[in-house]
Amino acid sequence: MTVLVRAWDALVSALLAGAGLVIAAVTLLIAWDVVARNLGLQPPESTVALTEYALLYVALASGPALVRSRGHVTIDLLAGHLPAGLRPWLARGMLATAAATAAAVAVLAVLLALEALERGELDVRSFDIPRIWLFAPLAVGGAMMAVEFLRLLARGEVAARPPAERESL
Repeated sequence: MTVLVRAWDALVSALLAGAGLVIAAVTLLIAWDVVARNLGLQPPESTVALTEYALLYVALASGPALVRSRGHVTIDLLAGHLPAGLRPWLARGMLATAAATAAAVAVLAVLLALEALERGELDVRSFDIPRIWLFAPLAVGGAMMAVEFLRLLARGEVAARPPAERESL
């Protein structure tokens, strides 16, 4: 089991590092686009499309790591008004709901990807890509985030960072 957990942790870390590299590459691509335009050169035709695709991949690749570090957005308004005995139940319910939602997104993305594959659909922009590649990050990222929410739930942690941790940010 520890080998599986270590492999999972390595995958989550690798996706986060990959997302960082993609952001750096997009930054360089946009900078080159601006420089090329100002020098009167022909900028790449696909800067906008690549940036849009990259944002999708970055969001879903970094999602599991954000869940793990509890860097995602939570709203503690309701929890602050509940009796202390109900707060753990709310926390578990929030994690279960988040896991179910992420899993539903993953399942829907797989179904849409299979449909796009069956139909041979393309996303046509400055370059064409199979539409399945738009659903792939949703399927993988959604499933991985669901697992991370379930891990938090299994460890008895809450979705939000403790107040002391939030104040140190």
